[in-house]
Amino acid sequence: MKINSRQILILSLVLVTVGTWTYLLSPTANSTYYYKALEDLTIQIPKFTTTSTSSNVTLMITFNVSNPTPYVGLTLASISFQALIQNGSIDEVIGSSGTGPPEPVPLKPFSYRILEGTLVLTGGNMAQYERFVAQGSPEWHVGGTIDLWARDGFLSPQFDIPVTMSM
Repeated sequence: MKINSRQILILSLVLVTVGTWTYLLSPTANSTYYYKALEDLTIQIPKFTTTSTSSNVTLMITFNVSNPTPYVGLTLASISFQALIQNGSIDEVIGSSGTGPPEPVPLKPFSYRILEGTLVLTGGNMAQYERFVAQGSPEWHVGGTIDLWARDGFLSPQFDIPVTMSM
């Protein structure tokens, strides 16, 4: 069987088409999960502890940031947060801080990153905290933003999470 130049050309075009389609399939399929990844991005606080001394109060907060989708392309840069105590209908800011990895890290598909945040209260913030503790067990929540790099650039989704003390 002899192959003529027209058959070689047709076979070449078929191979180029299949190769191009295969090359573009993965990024296209990944991009369909982009908005779902942003919508389903979760942040949890599995551990929240306080330690008091005569000179300060230290709040230790463990953040769990997860990407529960197959999307590839989110990068976690940092978390900025405030610790707040519910005082009737008003939220009293006890302190604010931030945490993050030394360098931004990828938030891979179906994965999570644990970040530890520390907030040290002194002076007026410590006195405010002690006043709330003297009134009973304060109702805490932590609010802030997660700083991410994604295909649309730098994003900062907000969060507000009620927390309970853990030991």
